Amino acid sequence: MKPETLKVLIVTDVSADAAQIVRLLEDHFESIETSVVESRFVADFERVRPDVVVLAFASLERAERYSLGLYRHSEIAHTQPHRSIVLCDKDNVHRAFELCRKEYFDDYVLYWPLVYDTPRLAMSILLAGRALRAQHEAPDAQQLAAHARSVSKLEAALDDGIALGRQRAEAISLALQTAEAQAAGAAATPASAQPNAADTYALPPQPPSAATAAGDPAALPTTMLFEDGPGAADSFELDLDGVPSGLDDQRPVTSTGHEDVIREVRLRIDEAQKCVVPLTEWIGGLKKEVRPQLDAARQLGELAGKSPPLVLVVDDDQFQCKLLERLLGNAGYRSIVAQSGAEALALLRRQLPDLVLMDVALPDLNGVEITRRLKASPRTATVPIVMITGHSERHVLQASLKAGAVDFLVKPFDREVLLSKLARHLAR
Repeated sequence: MKPETLKVLIVTDVSADAAQIVRLLEDHFESIETSVVESRFVADFERVRPDVVVLAFASLERAERYSLGLYRHSEIAHTQPHRSIVLCDKDNVHRAFELCRKEYFDDYVLYWPLVYDTPRLAMSILLAGRALRAQHEAPDAQQLAAHARSVSKLEAALDDGIALGRQRAEAISLALQTAEAQAAGAAATPASAQPNAADTYALPPQPPSAATAAGDPAALPTTMLFEDGPGAADSFELDLDGVPSGLDDQRPVTSTGHEDVIREVRLRIDEAQKCVVPLTEWIGGLKKEVRPQLDAARQLGELAGKSPPLVLVVDDDQFQCKLLERLLGNAGYRSIVAQSGAEALALLRRQLPDLVLMDVALPDLNGVEITRRLKASPRTATVPIVMITGHSERHVLQASLKAGAVDFLVKPFDREVLLSKLARHLAR
């Protein structure tokens, strides 16, 4: 983002500090707003929708409370892409660094009690704008990895389709051989020997069209229409198991037309067999034709393997979080942990997981309420959420499903049950 387009919001509870910072930044940025009334902190954020928030409180603890309160009470804070910069004094530099490392804030600037480096804050805001621009322009890494994992399954799906196509081609070939044998038997039997002078012949199928021969093998019909002339009444079906379905339709054949019918039968069988051969060859060579695409899909799968699915664990029980982190790590997943609803929403602003394990009972926001907020945002609406609860009351389950959860885990849960649910919902 260009400096002139950045929206900067300065948050503090001291009006004089806000005015001082505005004077320091107004030569570099055109859109600067202040929020100095605590009761309007959330409303100011939702009105301005800032790109960068500068937290200019007298203590880091006050800045933390603002951040957590914002995510707790605002419906859009977790959906609004922004960066937060906290101002600190020299005695709290290490604490500010730790908070930024843990992603409570995005950056810190040594500001109190004197501004030793006046351009430092403006530079930090510029860097935040560049990071937002890069995030906006670059594709989401998690989504790319998910698509790569899906594309990597292309070869297996193609193998299944080829196997099905071969089975159907073999069934057609067998049906033609059966029809040819019937035609040969009918040719060897005089017309006068047919009972009641009424013969029924399994006519060979019309040759498959070029589109059918070159199309999806799975689209091949399980039955084929045979015709003995232009009339629709002369059409009947031959099942691929070789049994003519038209044998119940007794049609009289005169002795003079007997040889013509047999000749027509053999002609159509020959035409059909000529189409089956290239169809079989096409099925066999299909994988060779798409080999470059399959190699690319395999490479994408290898890249996706280097970025395993990310699971966000939201639970205020530290022991439970450590247990899930270890279990997920051993199963090949990456994980991040939030021990409150506000912390979870703050993490989701920065990083989009592939799945969320959400505890229902949290110290600030209810897990059902957080789920509702995530499903209301287009950015997080597609992330599957599995609820974790120590209870299985019907009203809790119903409320979670209504909010958008896809599944449940009741404490204490079984390891295999957890992994199977993760695999199922991540596959979707």
